[in-house]
Amino acid sequence: MLKTIWAVSQKGAVGMLNQALGLAEALFAGGGFGLPQSFEVEYRWPYTWAPMHPAFASLKALKPGSAALLQEPWPDVLITCGRKSALLALAIKRASRGRTTIIHIQDPKAAPKYWDLLIVPEHDRVRGDNVIVSHAALHRVTRLKLESGAEAIRQEYARLPNPRVAVLIGGNNRYFALDEEWMRDFVSQLRHMAERSGCGFLVTASRRTGEAEMNVLRGGLASLPAALWDGKGPNPYFGFLGLADAIIVTCDSVSMISEACSTGKPVMVVRLPGRSKRFEQFFDSLLKRGLIQWFDGRLMQWKSGRLDDMDHIAAEVRQRFGWD
Repeated sequence: MLKTIWAVSQKGAVGMLNQALGLAEALFAGGGFGLPQSFEVEYRWPYTWAPMHPAFASLKALKPGSAALLQEPWPDVLITCGRKSALLALAIKRASRGRTTIIHIQDPKAAPKYWDLLIVPEHDRVRGDNVIVSHAALHRVTRLKLESGAEAIRQEYARLPNPRVAVLIGGNNRYFALDEEWMRDFVSQLRHMAERSGCGFLVTASRRTGEAEMNVLRGGLASLPAALWDGKGPNPYFGFLGLADAIIVTCDSVSMISEACSTGKPVMVVRLPGRSKRFEQFFDSLLKRGLIQWFDGRLMQWKSGRLDDMDHIAAEVRQRFGWD
């Protein structure tokens, strides 16, 4: 009988849900699992501020709508990502009387022993016998998705000149700022790049990109050989990555940079105002491996190699639990 598997994270945290779902899909692809189910859930006060301790792990932490989503029968395997979801994993482990195997992605800020397995990036300090360390964020990008995504949109974007550059734009977070002034300067750099190299752009922005900044972006790209996904219809994200000869990505998202590096294509990272020590450690690791270069307005292409975390982590997870 196929094992059931859930991927769960906080509502609105797309990057975190993609990490959990990426691992679930990788396990599914290896056989022995049913199709993963994914859930975005909301937590109610005061559990949103509860300390990271098993004593506060409770299904009562869920808002009614989310509680209605997560019901028995509990899954054989639960993969969560993000601090708040770490406690939910413990609550479901208890509700299933220990039957559910819980795997948590990122440092839960509590002793690793409470989870069956933790997967943390190397810039987090938590270590232990039940801890796997990744070079970057887990993700959903696979070669099959890149190839099929590119094929699905190839004719639609055939008018764009080569080489083609995918441009992934994030937004504000607690470490970095992306405002209208930055966007105007960035669009100017893209214009100069197109003039010098003759390239075309496949551009997508995140939910965190502000509307004022989007207006600057739309206006600037109108006169360039560029396509901007407007958020309508199927998301061409995998197709953009698949068609691209190189990728430009803003520095605010470990997840977006990790996804870009998994393609094996040259990745140019754009600086935003702000700083984070943990992010800098992540950047340094990728720079040393030749996976990224800092964007300086030029189209740079080099043999970058490919970030293969998903391959070996999924294999190690299967081996640890005897799921081979």
